[in-house]
Amino acid sequence: MNFRDKVLSNKFVITAEVTPPRGVNVDSYIKRSLLLKGKVDALNVTDFQNVGVRLTSLVGSYLLLKEGIEPIFQITSRDRNRLAIQGEVLSAYVLGIRNILVLTGDYPTTGIMKDAKPVFDVDATNILNIIKNLSNGEDSSGKKLDGIPQFFLGAVFNPNLTPLELEVLKMRKKHEAGAEFFQTQLFFDLSLIERTRSLIKDWEPKILAGVTIFKSREMLNYMISKVPGIKIPSDIVEMLENSKDIRKRSIEFCAELCLKMKESGLVNGIHFLASRPSDILEVLELLGW
Repeated sequence: MNFRDKVLSNKFVITAEVTPPRGVNVDSYIKRSLLLKGKVDALNVTDFQNVGVRLTSLVGSYLLLKEGIEPIFQITSRDRNRLAIQGEVLSAYVLGIRNILVLTGDYPTTGIMKDAKPVFDVDATNILNIIKNLSNGEDSSGKKLDGIPQFFLGAVFNPNLTPLELEVLKMRKKHEAGAEFFQTQLFFDLSLIERTRSLIKDWEPKILAGVTIFKSREMLNYMISKVPGIKIPSDIVEMLENSKDIRKRSIEFCAELCLKMKESGLVNGIHFLASRPSDILEVLELLGW
């Protein structure tokens, strides 16, 4: 059963993100990704994460596919106009890639290459509409395609943002544009998902909850001060900062959080953000998953 079938049949799924290399040596990228083969249901391949130069998500996804790992190809509109987006999406299908996660993307000023000029020709919802058009046999100019792609589309949802009603409205628009699953930003308060579901009466979103493992105090501070849209409660920050081994305590806490989320029945899976594969394996081992 592939990732799409598991999500649509309400299996509890596990995904994680991996980052393509900064350079042309792919050995470490493949080695790290293979650690998670058979342990997670699919791997997201980030798209110029932190606005830094890396191999593209398309190539990173194809490399995983060749290793027998199901990829989720991430694509943002920050660095591409609608022409480039459609070209990459069609190329992904030809390469055998079937899962796509669509994002608008953060502004370059939030990342490494701050002087890069952003594109933002379209937003995430428009990308979804464009891909839906491709799946109906036309590009965005109305030209007929020779061969029609079909994808399993996802988008992101941030329950930390307020008002939550506005975020849920954006989620609905993405769903209507074709998104069939949602991966969230890192969050800790399950009542936000309970409230989200209470605001949606006519469909049941497939939500994969974002979790992470803080490997160091530097990473914790970076996530707090540099990553947009993340809220880490003060008691959790205090708990981690006062621990003798922040990585070990974070692995234990992440396992506790994953179990709580699964037992709540409020989410359809877990998505590991910015976590090392070796640390993810320790969490899964603690959980017996």
